[in-house]
Amino acid sequence: MYQDLIRNELNEAAETLANFLKDDANIHAIQRAAVLLADSFKAGGKVLSCGQRRFPLRRYALCRRVDRSLP
Repeated sequence: MYQDLIRNELNEAAETLANFLKDDANIHAIQRAAVLLADSFKAGGKVLSCGQRRFPLRRYALCRRVDRSLP
C-alpha cells in the first residue's frame, strides 16, 4: 500500500546523499564542525542543539550518545 511512497522517499534520500558526497567541501565542513564540537567539550563547554520539534527523540538520543562518549 505504501511501498511505492517509501521506495520513492528512500530513492530521493539516496540521491540527495550521493549529490552531497560529490562535493568535498561538504565533508570538510562536517570535519570542521566535529573538531569545533570536540574542542568545546574538551574546554568544558557545551553545545546547544536546536531544530524542528518533529524529532525530539533523535536529539535526545544524540545527546545521550555524546554524554556516554565523554571521559
